[in-house]
Amino acid sequence: MNLASGCCLFLTSMALLMATPVQGVSVPPPAALARPGANPILLAQEPINETVLFFETETMAVRIFRRGGALFMNLYNKTLNRVEVRASPAELVPSSRDRTVYKNSMGAAERLASVTVTYETELEIKAVNGAVVLKEAGFNPVVGVPNGPSTFKGNNFAPGTPAIVLSAQAARLRAQPRLGSEILASAPRREIVEVVDRVGNPADGFIWYQVLYQGTTGWVRGDLLQPA
Repeated sequence: MNLASGCCLFLTSMALLMATPVQGVSVPPPAALARPGANPILLAQEPINETVLFFETETMAVRIFRRGGALFMNLYNKTLNRVEVRASPAELVPSSRDRTVYKNSMGAAERLASVTVTYETELEIKAVNGAVVLKEAGFNPVVGVPNGPSTFKGNNFAPGTPAIVLSAQAARLRAQPRLGSEILASAPRREIVEVVDRVGNPADGFIWYQVLYQGTTGWVRGDLLQPA
């Protein structure tokens, strides 16, 4: 796989998994908040789908997210270019002190997504009889960021509220929550954006927010935003 195709595949899998809604839940369209002389702001509706863990493997991409107090899993098959598990319930399972494991048992398989305290990730899929169908190490992880003090750099606040751009010139909306990712758009200083998700990237050390601005959804570094 060449670099260009690999990058496109990452963007496709991440976009699909981040955008997948919870099955059976109908969310009303966001309400518009008008400001004099500005474009309408879309206010996020509760509850928010907040990413807990996202990573890729050679053939898969997996996202664990929280909606309210419940955990869900999305699983994307990169080889077949399809979402195999869509917003299916997940749970924490007992594990070692330095590893967190999330389990999904939809259908005839058990799926285990794990992350260590040093952000090493792994996806394991088992058949009903316990046989291991797939076991692959992960890469490109991003993790959930709890409220309060954080080891990740940037302002830390919960998604679901508007935020104001602090950048001296403009905040870049990127395709991925990582430095150097493709720039999709920019939001000028003092503009208001809708914040819909929050993750921490161990590779660059920043909190990243998924935001909506003038019809474009992208990721902005946490040090460039603060709650409006």
